[in-house]
Amino acid sequence: MSTPPIVIIAEPDPIISSILRVEFTRLDFAVLLAASGPEAEAYASQTVAHLVVLDTKLHLGAYDACARIRRRAGYTGRPIVLTATEPSPKVKAAAEKASATVVLPKPYSVDDLFNAIRPFVPADDLLLTHSARVGGVNAPRAWAPAAPLAWGADGNSALARNGQLLPIVRGKGVVIPLIRKPNFGG
Repeated sequence: MSTPPIVIIAEPDPIISSILRVEFTRLDFAVLLAASGPEAEAYASQTVAHLVVLDTKLHLGAYDACARIRRRAGYTGRPIVLTATEPSPKVKAAAEKASATVVLPKPYSVDDLFNAIRPFVPADDLLLTHSARVGGVNAPRAWAPAAPLAWGADGNSALARNGQLLPIVRGKGVVIPLIRKPNFGG
């Protein structure tokens, strides 16, 4: 039994990050959402992800995070994708200096992301051979549990008892300021 591929996504836009989380989860990937470059680095220090996606508009440095993640053990050959609204020559030069695998223009789909990294990932890599990615919805799962799932007397599911339950990891997200209407009459 193998574990699902891990993806770290650092995207400041809550809508885009939610869409990516849903799409990768639908494909049976484990998703770690980060709200900043340092948070993505913290995730990268705890596990070697199969894919890292960083938006260049992160408030706390996507380029620096990319360079530091690339220097970590296990990330030498892993794809690190920087996304940008306008991938200008300046953005591409900064991404190359940070050792990013590729710069992907926004908006993009998960298929666009896989098409962009495919030339840089070995054909037998789990990122590309994961059964849900290859066969779609009807493909057999690569990490299906051996026994049927059932709730135990202690209230824990079979996934929790067998150590197969993946934690839901959420970043801090974006705080939307509360806009108050002015009180003109008192």
